[in-house]
Amino acid sequence: MRTGAPLFMMVMVAATLMGTMRLPTPRAAIEGPARVIDGDTLVIGGWHTRILGIDAPELDQTCHASTGQTWACGRDARQALAARVGRRQVSCRVAGQDRYGRALARCATGGTDLAGWLVREGWAIPAGNEQKRYRAASQKARANGAGMWRGSFIRPADWRRAGDPQRKKGAVHER
Repeated sequence: MRTGAPLFMMVMVAATLMGTMRLPTPRAAIEGPARVIDGDTLVIGGWHTRILGIDAPELDQTCHASTGQTWACGRDARQALAARVGRRQVSCRVAGQDRYGRALARCATGGTDLAGWLVREGWAIPAGNEQKRYRAASQKARANGAGMWRGSFIRPADWRRAGDPQRKKGAVHER
């Protein structure tokens, strides 16, 4: 047997096993320490999990301070979530799947709903069918100038749709 054959066999077995992994079913629990990808996406136990009910700025998204200067609000949103999660256990209840194959889930750590916390802190806005649930928290964050609300920003969904930087410059900003 050649020296590369055992490695090849291990790679093939791993690929086969990964191909059989299925997304957790609705109402299934995903629990454990989390790695933060961006302001609304976690990896828990190997599952990419999108926090349900919110939309946070994209990792490379910038916002505008009241002084007019741009700042990296997408990175700041990720940092805020990473600081909140830390090394704590995160518990998520799967509600479905998004178009990218990620689990959509309600997630909490230390008894705190992460979506609600992100909205209250101004690092996300309510989205989808959950807008009513987080509306009051969003209004309070806006009134307090918390997170992204300390200046102006393009809604994350509009930022993604705009695509290129030139179109983003002309987009309508939230205040």
